[in-house]
Amino acid sequence: MPKSELSRSKLSIASWVVYDMGNTLFSAGIVGLIFPLWLTRDMGGNDGTFGFSLSISMVIVFILSPVAGTISDVIKRKMPFLLFTTLVAIFATALIGVFDYEASIVLFCAAVILIHLANIFYNALLADITTESNVGYIGGLGVGIGYIGAIFAVVCGLLFYDSEGPVFLFKLMALLMFILVLPLFLSGNYFIGNTKITEFRSVLLMALKQAFLSLWQARKKKPWAMFLFARFWYFSSIYAGSVFAVLYGVETVDLSEREVQLILAVGIIFGIPSGAFWGYLVDRYGSFFNLKINVMAWFLILGLAAILPVFDLPGELWWAVGVMSGVFMAGLYVSERPFVLSMSASDRVSEYFAVYNMVGRLAAITGPFAWGYISSTLGWGQVASITWLSICSLIGFLILVCTKLE
Repeated sequence: MPKSELSRSKLSIASWVVYDMGNTLFSAGIVGLIFPLWLTRDMGGNDGTFGFSLSISMVIVFILSPVAGTISDVIKRKMPFLLFTTLVAIFATALIGVFDYEASIVLFCAAVILIHLANIFYNALLADITTESNVGYIGGLGVGIGYIGAIFAVVCGLLFYDSEGPVFLFKLMALLMFILVLPLFLSGNYFIGNTKITEFRSVLLMALKQAFLSLWQARKKKPWAMFLFARFWYFSSIYAGSVFAVLYGVETVDLSEREVQLILAVGIIFGIPSGAFWGYLVDRYGSFFNLKINVMAWFLILGLAAILPVFDLPGELWWAVGVMSGVFMAGLYVSERPFVLSMSASDRVSEYFAVYNMVGRLAAITGPFAWGYISSTLGWGQVASITWLSICSLIGFLILVCTKLE
C-alpha cells in the first residue's frame, strides 16, 4: 500500500494545484462578489448583515479547526475529510437562493465553514507532494494557477449577473467548483499503510486535548507565537478588505457592478504570474522575508483605498489598487504556507496548519465584525472601516519586524 495520500507525480501536483482554482472561485465568486451583492441589492441586507454572518461562520470554524486538524493527524488521513467537507460545501452553495432569505444565509454560512475546514486538509497535503527545495515553487504555483478560478468567477458574473441573476450564478459556480476539485479526489490514495483506526470518542477527546495543548505550547516557540499574533492583526484586515471590496466599490466609490468586476479581473490577471514569482523569491530568500514585504504592502493598499474617495483622487488609481491587491494577495499565501511547514514537525503538520487556520479564523471573526460594527452600527461609514483595517495591517507588520527566527 502507498504510504502517502498523494504521490509526488506531476499528475498529483497538477490535481492539487487545480483544486486551488475551485477554492479561489468560491472565495472570489461567492464570498467576495455574488453573495454580498445579492444580499444587499436583492434581499435588503447591509454591511452588518454580511459581516455578522461571516463572523458567526468563523466562530464555528475557530472552534472546529484545531479539532479537525488533530483528528487528521491522529488517524493519519486527510483525503477522506477533504472529500466530505468540499462536496457538502459545494452542495450547500448550489442551494443558496433556492429557499427563503434566512435559509440561504444558513446555507452560505455552512458552505463557508466547510470550505475553511477543507483548507486545513488541503494545505497539509502540500507536504505529501513537495520537498524542502520546491515547496515554495509548488505552493506559489497553486496560488498563481488558483487565481484562474477567480477569473472564472468574474467572467461568470460579467456574463450572467444581469441576464440570469445571482441565484443562477450560485448553481453555476457550484458546478464549476465540483469540476475543478474532482481531479484531486480521483488522484488521491484512500487506502494507505499507516492508517490508524481507533474508537471515535477517544479520538475526539485526544483531539480536543491536543488542540488546546497546541495553542498553549505555541507560546513556548517564540517565533511561531509571534507569527500567530501578527497573523491575527494583518489577516483580519486583509480578509475583511477582500470580502467587502465589492460593496466598498459600489456603495462608497460609486462604481458600477461591472466596473468593480473588471477591476477585480485585472487584479486577478496580475495575480496569476505573481504566484510563481513569489514562489521563486520564497525559495531564494525565505518565506519570512517575503511575508514581511507583503504585509507592509497591504498596509499601503488599504491606506490608499481609504484616502482615494476622501481626497477625490483620480479614478485611475482604483486600477492600481486592484493590480496591487492581486499581486500581494498571491505573495501573502505563497509566503505563509512554507513558513508554517518550516515551523512544524513532520508528524504534526496538520496540527500546525490547524492552529494557523484557527488564528486566521479568529481574525476572520473580528475583521468583518469590526467592519459591520464601525460602518453600520456606529454609522461611521465604510471609509472609517477600511482605515481601521489599514491600521491593523500596520500592527501586524510591526510585530513581524520584531520577530527573530531561531
